[in-house]
Amino acid sequence: MTGRRFAPQIVLTAYLIGAVAPLIAVGYFGFFNVRDGFTLAPLMQLLGNDSALQPILNTVILTVLTVLIGYALVIPSLVWMHLRTPKLLGMAETVSLLPYVIPAIALVGGVNLVLRPMFPGFFVSLYSLVPFYIIITLPFMYRTIDSGLRSLDLRTLMRASESLGSGTLATFFKVVLPNLWPAIVSGSLLVVMMASGELVMAQLMLHKTFPTLLIELGQSQVRLAAALSFITIVGSWALMALMVVAGRGRNATARATQFAI
Repeated sequence: MTGRRFAPQIVLTAYLIGAVAPLIAVGYFGFFNVRDGFTLAPLMQLLGNDSALQPILNTVILTVLTVLIGYALVIPSLVWMHLRTPKLLGMAETVSLLPYVIPAIALVGGVNLVLRPMFPGFFVSLYSLVPFYIIITLPFMYRTIDSGLRSLDLRTLMRASESLGSGTLATFFKVVLPNLWPAIVSGSLLVVMMASGELVMAQLMLHKTFPTLLIELGQSQVRLAAALSFITIVGSWALMALMVVAGRGRNATARATQFAI
């Protein structure tokens, strides 16, 4: 009985050691050396190199555009389907899962073959990655917004707002979006983690982003690559913690809405 009682704690401890120990080793290698001890010299070297900062800026721009444009397309579409054509939700969910089964190399290769001759200037620009990033993050955006809408009595909210004299657009921006905010935040964190770590498409499209920078640094400046990897992993864990908090906020919003109704 004692062994069974402590078995979950033993498994959890072993898992935490296996997950945290490599991270500590990477951080130690990146930020410590024999001569200086703890040092931020690798990061200072990065900050003084404009050619190294540009890929990071590119990733930030691409991630922000992916979140803004993606949700500008997904949220109105899902609200309309929930209100007008709920029978299409099953088909839309199936379509949203296609990025899971279509390899990135097939997606980029097919689109390049068909559309590059029509829009050659667009496909050589950095912003050509935005549509691809929206496609590969579509499952996260769809699932979070769909679950957020399902937790609301959307029809009742719309009718109540319109009965008070509010127009459709005003109802959407003042009633629907505030109730979806926790779902938007949690989905955005997933999109940020996915888009900021995407490597294959950036390499195939010959663009410089943060993941490609890590690959290049790993071949010449190993300590700097380790330091950046450590910061990236810790940042990802922080985003996941924020996602958990946002999920709790979404559940609280759903309970409050049901109570009000």
